[in-house]
Amino acid sequence: MKNYLLPLCLFTAAVCMTFSDATAQSPVINAIVPNSTSIEKFEKFEATVSLTAGFINAYDYDDILVRGIFTAPSGKKDTIEGFYMQGFTLNTTSGNLTPTGTNNFVVRYAPSETGSYNFVVTCLNTAGYTESSTNNFQSVSSAKKGFVRKSTGNYLKFDNNTQYIPVGQNLAWQQNNKYLDYRNWTDKMAANNANFIRLWQCSWGLGIEWRGAPYEGLKKYRQDNAFYTDKLLDECNAKDIYMMLCINHHGMVSSTVNPNWPESPYNAVNGGPCTNTWDYFTNTTAKNLHKNRLRYIIARWGYSRNVMSWELFNEVEWTDNFNTYKTQIKDWHQEMARYIQAKDPFDHLVTTSFAHDNNDAATWNLPEMDFTQTHYYNGSANMEMVLADGAKSYLTQFNKPTFNGEFGVETNNISLSTVDPNGIYIHNSLWATLFSGAMGTGASWWWDSYIEPQNLYYHYKGPGLVSAKIPFVTNNYKVHSANVTGGGNADLTFSPGADWGAVTPTSFTVNADGTMTPGASQLNKYLYGSQWNTQNRYPPTFTVTFSAASQFKVTTGGSIGTSPRISVYVDGTLVLDQAATVNTTFTVPVASGTHTIKVDNLGTDWTQIAGYTFTNLGAPLNTYILKSANSLQASGWIHNKKYNWIDVKNTGAPAAVNGASLTVPGMANGTYQVKWFDCLTGAEQSVSNIVATNNQLVLPAPSISWDAAFTAFELTTLPITLSAFRGEAQQNRNVLFINIAQSENVQEVLIERSNDSRQFNSIGKLSPVGNKFIGNHLFADNSPTESKNFYRLKVIDKDGAFNYSGVVLLQRKTIGMQLFPNPVKGELFVKANDLTTKKCQVAITDNAGRQLLSKVVVPLNDGFNITLPVQALNKGVYFCSVTDDAGTVLHVEKFIKE
Repeated sequence: MKNYLLPLCLFTAAVCMTFSDATAQSPVINAIVPNSTSIEKFEKFEATVSLTAGFINAYDYDDILVRGIFTAPSGKKDTIEGFYMQGFTLNTTSGNLTPTGTNNFVVRYAPSETGSYNFVVTCLNTAGYTESSTNNFQSVSSAKKGFVRKSTGNYLKFDNNTQYIPVGQNLAWQQNNKYLDYRNWTDKMAANNANFIRLWQCSWGLGIEWRGAPYEGLKKYRQDNAFYTDKLLDECNAKDIYMMLCINHHGMVSSTVNPNWPESPYNAVNGGPCTNTWDYFTNTTAKNLHKNRLRYIIARWGYSRNVMSWELFNEVEWTDNFNTYKTQIKDWHQEMARYIQAKDPFDHLVTTSFAHDNNDAATWNLPEMDFTQTHYYNGSANMEMVLADGAKSYLTQFNKPTFNGEFGVETNNISLSTVDPNGIYIHNSLWATLFSGAMGTGASWWWDSYIEPQNLYYHYKGPGLVSAKIPFVTNNYKVHSANVTGGGNADLTFSPGADWGAVTPTSFTVNADGTMTPGASQLNKYLYGSQWNTQNRYPPTFTVTFSAASQFKVTTGGSIGTSPRISVYVDGTLVLDQAATVNTTFTVPVASGTHTIKVDNLGTDWTQIAGYTFTNLGAPLNTYILKSANSLQASGWIHNKKYNWIDVKNTGAPAAVNGASLTVPGMANGTYQVKWFDCLTGAEQSVSNIVATNNQLVLPAPSISWDAAFTAFELTTLPITLSAFRGEAQQNRNVLFINIAQSENVQEVLIERSNDSRQFNSIGKLSPVGNKFIGNHLFADNSPTESKNFYRLKVIDKDGAFNYSGVVLLQRKTIGMQLFPNPVKGELFVKANDLTTKKCQVAITDNAGRQLLSKVVVPLNDGFNITLPVQALNKGVYFCSVTDDAGTVLHVEKFIKE
């Protein structure tokens, strides 16, 4: 478990005052001032609203509610809640704030389309309602990738379908100045290709609601911290860094673990609504107060594409009596996640976190939890094995993306800068988690007291550069196994990952490839005695095959309970029973052959376990491998297991492993281009072509002093990496949308079409940018056939070789459809029959293909009759289309608006 201190903070700005108006004046909007009338797509549009209105508390959404209602060029409407904001001037040299004396309501929005946006601002208070006249701004094209979304696999992607692989760390709170620290840290991260941070809204950091000056209590949000958060998101925007915003931390609702409950504004002792800590999750008033805070958070920062996700709680099981109130806490998470999803028009991802991986399956199984999260702390030499195994376990158990939100080594109160000055455990953990199936690298803790003073940011460069070369999303990469042969003999050690009180398996199988089933994350860090804490006793039994006489070792950790013992049984016979002492290795001989080895504690109480070792078993290299769904690509990290923070500290860097080979099974036969990368710099070290036979790709490993990463791509696949290739039938044309993430050695990309999926003809080609094809491409087929149109890309490399992409089918079906009157002035009557779809969409588009309005229709008796209000359309030519529930355009009809 990590520990943290509450640093003394100097608050340099006054918080916003609340207001009262005895007359309860009905609202009047005096002025709306936009930050600009031309906004890039996915960037911040901000409207400052000057109004006259009666209200008691500007932060209370039941007292006064300002909203912006935005209409996109397509006709899509978004309702955005505003927020109350105190103005400041930032001194970028000192990082200090000066209040400007200007306080206003603000509405923030991020356009997702290009073109003209219209919007109105409304205001509702207890005395009345008002609405502004229509305003507008232009959204122009942008290189921004959009918001972070889930993909169909285990990874995340942006709105433009390019992948997002988080590589970064926790920056939970500042060390000194709230602006300068974050600017400094994110500068160094961006310079080393890191793109992720995790921020806590805690009272000693950038929290917005607490008690004690300069906080003002419940439903009074601290404005200087909110302004600093604005600036941090601006820094993230400029540096392409994405934030997981943790809204609650466990100490807020705990009287025992990092307790902040005594000073909490929710505590009844301090005038709050909660008599007990657990009332925070059940008390209606407390929940409504929390929802009001969520509304403010979403209103102020929901516009930001750099908010990767909302995290509802940090390590929520540290709250008091968690096991007793586990169901209520799960219900609270579901209620709050649903509330966020209802209020957040930008659909940010939602998650939470637990300190131990045994809590809580019911919460993780909620559909409202978009991805799971693990936190691991232990003192093992190869803790990266635990992190990677935890990710694999969560992917199997919950079938949704997973992320390691915190990790760190436990050093028995010895400085990390002393035991691991060069960040070996950081490096190993980043690479292992990148290839664990998790959606990104683990996020290290101790950013301020370890990574910053030791300047360890360079460890992010390799994972950041190499991950960008691997199409995790496009080719649906998943965890795979590999075998190592050669390189010499080695010992096999498993370090436990499960924490206190975890219900763990008792039967483990050590596999021939050096892995274990279940994995190390399911071994408990504690071996419980036979008299106390017996409810936690799950002594492990290992089934293992030795090729020669060997040894089995149990190594204890740095702490023990009362009179524990190490008791080892081999094939049912007790062969060792000794008093457990800290940091001690207990050894028993084991003959060759297959054996069962049980480890128990026949003493009084628990002992920590640092690891279980099987000598002369396994390879000197650990492997972490991912394979594409089509079995044509694989990538991985190969690690000299002796290059870890403990062994290097004690005995120096180990000898390089030479002569090893890596066999990746399950690969398609063919010739692969294999690249090896330096893990510190991300630089390409070598490239070679290797032939896979019998569905096995055998890779001769380079000399491995520490580690190496590789990619393997079958050469008959495209020399480009497609992030997106899709089509859309528009009026009398078909449009193809193509996004190319990588382009190597490409001479030409042709567009081919077929009516029968067999005979293809070229109908056009893509235009490169310079000598590359990377980026978004749009191709319009203005002469499609009336029925089926099959499209593919023919990619020709500079050597004259070529290959084809997958095929996109666009199909135009024929239905009976009538529009009248035509020409039309007011309502357009649309009649359709011969429909076989359960529901369909009727849309109006202009000559440029922009959707102006749409309506979902459920056909009755294979047809429908509806009216569409088109009187607001300008005079001109328009198109009415019917699309089925699979996205196929069934019919397009032209009409004239008079």
